[in-house]
Amino acid sequence: MSKSCKQNGIRYDPRIKLLQVLIIGVLVFTLTGKKYEVLLFLSVFAYGMISGIYKTCFKFLALYIVLFMVAEISPLFISTTIHYFFLCFITLTLATINMIRTSEISEVLASLQNMKIPYYINIPLAVILRFFPTLKQDITCIKQGIKTRGIDISFLGFLKHPFKVYEMMLIPMLMRMLCTATELSASVETRGLGVSCKKTSYTEVKFRMLDMLLLVIMMVFYLAIIIMKIKNI
Repeated sequence: MSKSCKQNGIRYDPRIKLLQVLIIGVLVFTLTGKKYEVLLFLSVFAYGMISGIYKTCFKFLALYIVLFMVAEISPLFISTTIHYFFLCFITLTLATINMIRTSEISEVLASLQNMKIPYYINIPLAVILRFFPTLKQDITCIKQGIKTRGIDISFLGFLKHPFKVYEMMLIPMLMRMLCTATELSASVETRGLGVSCKKTSYTEVKFRMLDMLLLVIMMVFYLAIIIMKIKNI
């Protein structure tokens, strides 16, 4: 696999990360029950640690624990909302961050190309993978620009002047989102990814024994959770 993307953890095939996102996206909203929610989160946490996003994993773990404890002492409606929305969303978000931060777009496209995935699927995926990191940089620039004007954009500042913060933060962010999406789409088309012909890739992606091991462990774990749910264990 390509070594152009720097990370502290173990590099493994981006298709495994993409598959985990798809599986988690289905299971977190279909397997109801606290223990299943926790097991799904721990699986994503483990693969995030393997990838080397340690700080992000522990931040999400701390947030998950806090929300879980709040849900345990809250009324039924609030508890249900936290369990079946916020905690599920945290698990899915961490899996997505793991894929985006530790995978080069060239790796993802090359691996999907090897699987003969149609380009009308590859191109939107490539735009999405590049969109969120770019959006994060744009938001940081917008915040810095607002601070130089002496405007407080913290939560307390939002409570004091909600309309001013809305105008100075949200509107530029929406405009940047539109511009970024347009620029990324044009960039993808300029590189000829939409042309229906055989393409070569500078990035070499191979499915190794380590990738096979991680894939088998992941599938066995999720299959075990599904069986536990079916048998009500």
